[in-house]
Amino acid sequence: MENLEIILEDVRKDELCKLVFNEFKITSSEVKDSHFFNRNTKADIEFHELESLWDVFSPVGTGNVLLNQLDLGFSLKNVLIIFSFDKELGNITINFSESELFEGENSSVRLKAQKILESLLILKHKFNIPKIRIGFEPASDDDMCLLEIGYEAVDLESAVDLLLR
Repeated sequence: MENLEIILEDVRKDELCKLVFNEFKITSSEVKDSHFFNRNTKADIEFHELESLWDVFSPVGTGNVLLNQLDLGFSLKNVLIIFSFDKELGNITINFSESELFEGENSSVRLKAQKILESLLILKHKFNIPKIRIGFEPASDDDMCLLEIGYEAVDLESAVDLLLR
């Protein structure tokens, strides 16, 4: 069984808190495990110890959080989110088992793919995310990427077809 990845590329750091807390709705109760590094105290910390995402990722930083579930149009279980930020921009990688999407009847799988894409398109426009890559881990590799959403208009039906090929 493989993992699927969704990479939100070049997310603005100043939008990170809104994305994490208002859109992803990540709370300590949903976190199974996490790891961040606090540069000020030079200590490893967990999600519930975070005082500010901005501080942890400034000037640069990485971290990860394993969630019980994440709602991306429907509830995905056991989702790993990896944050990697430089001075102003960063990538957010969402990683989950392919079975979360591909198991079930064809109509159910197609509906889940459509809901994920609709959710991602909303996030893309709301947070002005230049590019989203979706594919098998690692989706950053062109041969593993199933779909790339950039600035051009997206035909949702065609995008679902590409994701499910």
